[in-house]
Amino acid sequence: MGVGEAIKKVLSGPDADLLRTMYKNWGSFRTTIDMVEMVLAKSDPSIARHYDSVLVKDDEAKKLGSEVRALHEETEKMVLDLSEHKTLSEDNHILRRQLAVRDPYVDCLNVLQTETLKRIRSSEEAENDKVLKDALLTTITGVANGMGNTG
Repeated sequence: MGVGEAIKKVLSGPDADLLRTMYKNWGSFRTTIDMVEMVLAKSDPSIARHYDSVLVKDDEAKKLGSEVRALHEETEKMVLDLSEHKTLSEDNHILRRQLAVRDPYVDCLNVLQTETLKRIRSSEEAENDKVLKDALLTTITGVANGMGNTG
């Protein structure tokens, strides 16, 4: 059972008020939920969808990607419900500012990475193309640095 599913189960049962009280009054529990909220805020299912649409050919793999994105959406919904926030990390102004600055760059790097991988996969000669390999390594480094602890 994942975080979103667990929260949903408790919030729909007799212990909903207890869980909300725990979030409001127990610092360690709130920190755990806030960390989940931060990871959700830092991730972008639309980027994963883009990778799937450009690079994934296997129907089972595409189905898995859809399922993971649905779990992400459900977890986001449940964390927002529990925290009573309208948007993810709405009270973390520093994180929101960092993401506003970071996202346009990382999003572009992700798009460039998918295109580079597509070109490398489409041609035998592309595997030996130093420019494409350098572009791929640059996008990998840039995305990894931009994502930080989210991965």
